[in-house]
Amino acid sequence: MNRTHTIHRACLALWLAALPWAAACDVGRKPAAAERTPAAEPALAVPVLSVAAREWAVTIPISGSLRSQSIVQVRTEVGGRLAAIFFEEGGAVQKGQLLAEIDAANYELACNQAGAALDVAEAGLERARVLLDHARREKERADNLLRSGGITERDHQAAVTAVRDAETQYRLAEAQCGQARAALAIAEKSLRDCRITAPAAGRVQEKFSDPGTLLSPGAPVCTLVDNTRLELECRVPSHQLAELRTGQVAAFSTPTWGDRLFTGRVAAVSPMVETDNRAVKVIIRIANPGEELRSGMFARGEIQVRREARALVIPRSAFISEEEGGTEGGVFVVEEGRARYRPVQLAGSRKDLLWVRAGLRESEQVIVQVGPALKDGTQVRVMTDNSEVR
Repeated sequence: MNRTHTIHRACLALWLAALPWAAACDVGRKPAAAERTPAAEPALAVPVLSVAAREWAVTIPISGSLRSQSIVQVRTEVGGRLAAIFFEEGGAVQKGQLLAEIDAANYELACNQAGAALDVAEAGLERARVLLDHARREKERADNLLRSGGITERDHQAAVTAVRDAETQYRLAEAQCGQARAALAIAEKSLRDCRITAPAAGRVQEKFSDPGTLLSPGAPVCTLVDNTRLELECRVPSHQLAELRTGQVAAFSTPTWGDRLFTGRVAAVSPMVETDNRAVKVIIRIANPGEELRSGMFARGEIQVRREARALVIPRSAFISEEEGGTEGGVFVVEEGRARYRPVQLAGSRKDLLWVRAGLRESEQVIVQVGPALKDGTQVRVMTDNSEVR
């Protein structure tokens, strides 16, 4: 009995000694069921915007350079030495204002010579008139003598021939007078052309010659630009041609004036589509009485075509474009707590806003900031006013 009790006590001691080692082996060990349970997926916080219908101005984007409707290069009508100029580059001139003068000495002499030639021609005409009157009276006398038998037929015929010759000489003298008058008119015009006047109002863009320069006929003196009446020539894609009309309002800005808007109206639409770029040339007329705009400025804007009463509008940051400047792409919308990619098609754009033609419904929540972590099916939680809404 004592021996059996001793054996039991020895086994109990061994079991108690093994307990710390067994406990140490079990530390950090998880149940098998816990090892098979996946970790919870973290939800990605995203800012969203509820899609709403709003009024949208349908426009056609345009860009191009402004140009004056009146650009005139003033040239000399006659040759000669430039005696004086009466303008400065950049200065304003009025129509008919004296701009420059050519030395007129030679043209004054030519006028005097043409006037003297006209006097000679007129004297010759007067002499021919006297001779014609005399020849006609002699013919009348010859007619009377022929009826009475006082002269022969031969003498009568001589009188008739003298009248014809006098008439011819008179017509010749008249032609010479006309020729002399024309020569005098040309000389007088050349003398007047020595005074170069502005054919139109504007500002002097460039001066080509200085006093003392010997100019040939047709040489340029200066260029006048009228900035009060400008045009914007631009190209519009042919697929937008159906919405273009003359009289439509165009609004544009220039780098010079920043965000300040100027307006004009469509004045002409080319009847032909350009084959190299499949675009149509459009001319926009602009009134510029204050001359804030200048010919040569670059302008960018849009033609206001019509207004869409209920357009679905999203921020540009929400759109993922398939190609640069394209109208097809997609957005992410929130559906049952997950991000879902939705293909959409654009109908227009303005600054940071896009008009979606197809692919979205009103009141859908669109994710407005698309990051690399956002994928189709990603679990998300909506942020509104920087606060999370589960």
